[in-house]
Amino acid sequence: MIYDVAEERHVEVFAKLADGVIHETTPEVVKPFLSPDFPIEKLNEYLEGYSKPSDMPDFRRYVLSVVNRASASSVRMFALSMDMLDNRLMAPALTNSTTMVRDMTPQEAEKMLQNWRDSYISLKRKLFRTVVALTMATFGKCATELHLKALGYPGKELREKLWDEQVIDPYVYPMLPKPETEGEELYLPDIDAIIIGSGSGAGVVAHTLSQQGLKSLVLEKGKYYANNEFVFNDCEGFEKLYELQGEISTDSQVVVLAGSTFGGGSAINWGASLKTPFKVRKEWYDDFGLEWAANESYDNCVEYVLRQMGCTDQNIPHSHSNKVLLEGSEKLDYKSKVIPQNSGGHQDHSCGFCYLGCKYGIKQGSANCWFRDAAENGTKFMDQVRVDGIIHKNGAAEGVLCTNVVTNKSFTIRGPKKIVVSAGALNTPVILKRSGFKNKNIGKHLKLHPVVVIFGDWGRDVITEPFKKPIMTAVVTETDDVDGKAHGAKIEAVLHTPLLENTWMPWFDSDSARQFSLKYNNLSAMLIITRDTGEGSVNFNPSKPNALDISYSVNQFDRDALQISCLTAADILYVEGAKEIIHPQHDIPSFKSEKPKDERLIDDEDYQKWRSKVAKIRLDSYATPYGSAHQMSTCRISGKGPQYGAADLRGRLFECDNVYVADSSVMPTASGANPMVTAMAMARHIALGIAKDLKPKEKL
Repeated sequence: MIYDVAEERHVEVFAKLADGVIHETTPEVVKPFLSPDFPIEKLNEYLEGYSKPSDMPDFRRYVLSVVNRASASSVRMFALSMDMLDNRLMAPALTNSTTMVRDMTPQEAEKMLQNWRDSYISLKRKLFRTVVALTMATFGKCATELHLKALGYPGKELREKLWDEQVIDPYVYPMLPKPETEGEELYLPDIDAIIIGSGSGAGVVAHTLSQQGLKSLVLEKGKYYANNEFVFNDCEGFEKLYELQGEISTDSQVVVLAGSTFGGGSAINWGASLKTPFKVRKEWYDDFGLEWAANESYDNCVEYVLRQMGCTDQNIPHSHSNKVLLEGSEKLDYKSKVIPQNSGGHQDHSCGFCYLGCKYGIKQGSANCWFRDAAENGTKFMDQVRVDGIIHKNGAAEGVLCTNVVTNKSFTIRGPKKIVVSAGALNTPVILKRSGFKNKNIGKHLKLHPVVVIFGDWGRDVITEPFKKPIMTAVVTETDDVDGKAHGAKIEAVLHTPLLENTWMPWFDSDSARQFSLKYNNLSAMLIITRDTGEGSVNFNPSKPNALDISYSVNQFDRDALQISCLTAADILYVEGAKEIIHPQHDIPSFKSEKPKDERLIDDEDYQKWRSKVAKIRLDSYATPYGSAHQMSTCRISGKGPQYGAADLRGRLFECDNVYVADSSVMPTASGANPMVTAMAMARHIALGIAKDLKPKEKL
């Protein structure tokens, strides 16, 4: 049977599988790991109220919502898998049991998941990864207040100011009203350009055009929130601010985070502001004919972007994990540096909740930086508008077909001379494909900078409270170029939120999963992020055109590069005194040591014995949790014609003279560094060209 949507009965089966991931436990299991401030008299109440997924209506509701927003193929795979597991004739092929999943105890489901995890059959390992990833993410979003107390985690940003004298900018963007009548047409000849999307590229384009006296209309499918409205917890924030509520996955292997709100990725990213590496720019010049990527034109764009956002590496307070990276790498003579932050010259940005929006207005993304001057110079904004396609004929665009997301009414906009697609590397190619553009590079060559996370446990005496410090302020580059072509992995501190940490952890059983989550304030989580040699694609299915169909698998070279840098991160954790080093792959044993920090040397025999053993083990496709927060290259530009890219060196589609792309999708290959600055610099270059085209030509 082919399903268009998953049904309640499918989620009921899934919830029983989820009970195997995490279920009821005893006070003895969790008591040693509770936050010191937890009211111990409420322990039984805590365990009864946060017991197992099948007891939580919100868990089932959330899973059903996430699954049915996914691609048509993902919905079908989910529903068919649950049907198979609920069929007495077919289920035993997967479960190796005559007991139906619906009738299994949580302990029986737990044992079955362990068998799937360790199976030589890739389908079972793939099912294991799907079930564990979706369960841990959703279970975390259903966290109770007592669970947050048990973690020592506030759940949301509670501080009104970061320093006593701080004055928070009260600016609110006016949003144009959306058409309410089906089929209505807006004719806007006074608007020079429509900008589709509101993320990093869109902000720079609107700003640059406005500097030249040109007016834009910015269309954003997500909702606009003013800074003072960013008071979300994880469940609310991921639902309101992220694409597919933060639950996109590729072939059940890589979990992808992407912004879907006013400001796009710049509203929810972690503030890291790194330049494009030299070798990457040279690759773009050599292989794709991007002459301007290798000269001062690009340098000028990068410096403009950094200056406009007030990026600096000075006076940055570092979290425990970021300090460990800087101090450990210095001790080992590993290459590292402080990551500049786009904090606009503010004296402090000690916020670990910026992934849920910057309530203080400090992070200089599109909303707090780029759109401000543009708005004052005539740029208009419309949120909760989805662009379904670009209307074009004979190589020229005439307008855009839109949907009012609130009412589901369709309307068109005509009149603007240029259309700039800046919807991000996942949505931009889908919009172009839905519009009928045929270039073979549209939606291809997807780069994700795949990541894994390795953990250091510092013991109960160390309370890190990472939510009080900036998220990502240090990078180790010791092993980020293993092939001489800038392919390899950097080491950075990952966002320290229990929700993500639980998603990245190796899963052994229910009790260890609970104990791991309760160690939140005793852990460092180190992000291993590789510049991928592999690539994937993003597409849409006409039966469900607004969903994302992403195909991507982490290839062997990139998995090996991740493993190399995992060991480099382990070196740093060891010399800095971590009591336990927890590798992300379940079959790689943890390293434990009680040796004092000041007595440790990298050549210590017990550590080197463990390290040598781990170095021989390759990362598995499904046993290791993979993720991505960077998407690039799905509409790459090329100086060598349409065979090599979707757009020319000006960012203009080869198929349409007045449609441009200006976001991370134009990168010919992966940026090799957190891509915000690179995307903005490329958008700046493209926007300067658009402005030149739009300016009246002087008559001879």
